[in-house]
Amino acid sequence: MLSTLALLLQGCYETLPLQQGPPPATAGVQLVLNDKGRLAVSDKLGSAVDRVEGTLTAQNSDSYTIAVTQVYQLGGNSSKWNGEPVTITKDGTDGYRVHRFNQTRTVVLAAALAAAVVVFLVSAGLKGSGSGDTSGGSGQTGQTH
Repeated sequence: MLSTLALLLQGCYETLPLQQGPPPATAGVQLVLNDKGRLAVSDKLGSAVDRVEGTLTAQNSDSYTIAVTQVYQLGGNSSKWNGEPVTITKDGTDGYRVHRFNQTRTVVLAAALAAAVVVFLVSAGLKGSGSGDTSGGSGQTGQTH
């Protein structure tokens, strides 16, 4: 049940394509690392880091400081983090991807879920409860007067 809910919530978010330039300070971002960046963060985040996701807490002309929420490895594995700050040099990244809430996807998903609930309730109601008297008699069995 929780895994289904997690998958549904993923439908409410989108990750935009790789971008260059200064990332937005308020949105969740994924910093995409290059070889230099992987080497620089290997002692903190592990080897073979592909992307680091979180919220930027600071940036200057040379580096980003990100409150890390997820680390993605080159092999496809990932690990959750609890917002620990990590500083990554800008020349250690190939760019960034913005991870943001998608209102259209959320509305479509909510409508689909509502329709599924209505269909389920209607089909359950049509089947009946099966507790009605279908014998056609008076309800008294085996009694003589």
